[in-house]
Amino acid sequence: MKRNFRNTVAMMAILLAAPVAAQDWVGNIEGGLFSSDRTSTDTAIVGSPFVGAYIAGQSQRSFGDYRLSFDGRFEMTDDEGLDDVYESGPLHSGVIGLHFGREFGATYVGAFAAVGYFDGYDSEDPMTGSLAGLEASYTLPVGAMLYAQVGAMDAIGDPGDNEYVGYAARVGARHQFNDRIIAGLSYEFGEADDCFVDCGDQPGEFSLVTLDAAYATTDNMDLVARYAYLDVYDVNDDDTGTESNIYLGARWNFGPRAAQTALTTPLGGFQAASWMAPLD
Repeated sequence: MKRNFRNTVAMMAILLAAPVAAQDWVGNIEGGLFSSDRTSTDTAIVGSPFVGAYIAGQSQRSFGDYRLSFDGRFEMTDDEGLDDVYESGPLHSGVIGLHFGREFGATYVGAFAAVGYFDGYDSEDPMTGSLAGLEASYTLPVGAMLYAQVGAMDAIGDPGDNEYVGYAARVGARHQFNDRIIAGLSYEFGEADDCFVDCGDQPGEFSLVTLDAAYATTDNMDLVARYAYLDVYDVNDDDTGTESNIYLGARWNFGPRAAQTALTTPLGGFQAASWMAPLD
């Protein structure tokens, strides 16, 4: 794991932990391990499935009808000493986001801005990109929450060659079935308009389907499980990279679980951007 990335993860943990002692903040801190089964039509992935670790969390507070929140998620994969993304696929992805908006009864409308991390071309450290856009959610009378997010994304791994400049979006639903079980389903998608791998009307696309569930073991602690399938498509060369990831972890909550927002920052676009170099 690279030092700069490790320092960023530590900073995120501090930021997320800071509101715990303050009143009126709700949120969670989560961590665990995952298995990543990968394929690529452009290169030979060696040693799949790989094992990785992740840390995530969120904090939010309401000021009357207005809501402020921030969140982050970082995933780090062990390449088993390969030191070659053409054999392992990408190793790092992450995001830190800030959200602000207003509630109108059961409806929330807001905006978000984020810094994302992804593996660039021939780089020793993860590179940074940006994502900014609009988001909204609606809570049904039965307690389920529907939500949608869309934003402009910029993640340049190698200027003139590997450039994700386009959009990323997510739609999803989350429901708390009882005092112990919360589950959700989301779909992320996006397109890099011109330079995903090489430039000149050569776009790239991605889709990410995620199913997650949490089971409360105590008033503050959850066991969490997640399955995510990522498909990244280089339109020009008809090449595809995939990840089938299974996550297991634990989540510590502060404040009511039901008050926590499902509108965390989408990570799928930066995971897709990390595949630009392996598919080049």
